[in-house]
Amino acid sequence: MNLIKNSLDTLLLALFPKRCLFCGQVIEPEEDYCEECKRIKKIEAPVCFHCGASKNDCVCKKHKHEYKRIIAPYYFEGSIPKAVYNFKFNKHKYLASSFAKEMSKTISELYNDVTFDFITFVPMRRLHQFERGFNQSELLSDEISKLLDIPVKSVLYKSRYTGVQHNKSAKARRADIFGSFNVCKDSLDLVDGKTILLIDDIKTTGATLNECAKMLNIFGAKAVYACTFAVSKSKSKDE
Repeated sequence: MNLIKNSLDTLLLALFPKRCLFCGQVIEPEEDYCEECKRIKKIEAPVCFHCGASKNDCVCKKHKHEYKRIIAPYYFEGSIPKAVYNFKFNKHKYLASSFAKEMSKTISELYNDVTFDFITFVPMRRLHQFERGFNQSELLSDEISKLLDIPVKSVLYKSRYTGVQHNKSAKARRADIFGSFNVCKDSLDLVDGKTILLIDDIKTTGATLNECAKMLNIFGAKAVYACTFAVSKSKSKDE
């Protein structure tokens, strides 16, 4: 019987190899993370709530944003870009669980003074979501909801196409994203007077999160707090 079981286990591993919980790379059966992901360090407190970086790394100018604070467990560096790419474009949807677990820990630690009415997320265009098969920010929100027992409500929609953002400057991103999100008509009463947790996968310049938070504020949100899996480090005081 042991021989049959071992043979079945070997076959299953060959067909469905174990993958790193962060980046999706194939790993040894007894491991949970690849060697590169084991070396990832979390953003250390105290944190700058304007940019999400550790205050030791912060070079931001403390510009006012539409969201009250931004936090994230990791910087967008090391193996994190590969992890996010696999999650979004290689359709490793199972990574949402481990991403959300780390985000939930950060939310519990750094937003322990805030009571949220609900979680919402950065929306995608319907065609784009149909092509990908899912909205990564929505998946993260659903997993965080389970861990923190906060309901998820889809209250935003993307009103126009903005093109690829990752290769644009901060100024171009802000201009391009302006007016591209709105609050769903049937969600206006849900937003009014509420404290909202806004979720996305990564923050680079913060333009997308800021535009979403702005619309929530316009329609009466009491306060909007943001959380992402990773934030990009600013390279200079101008970013």
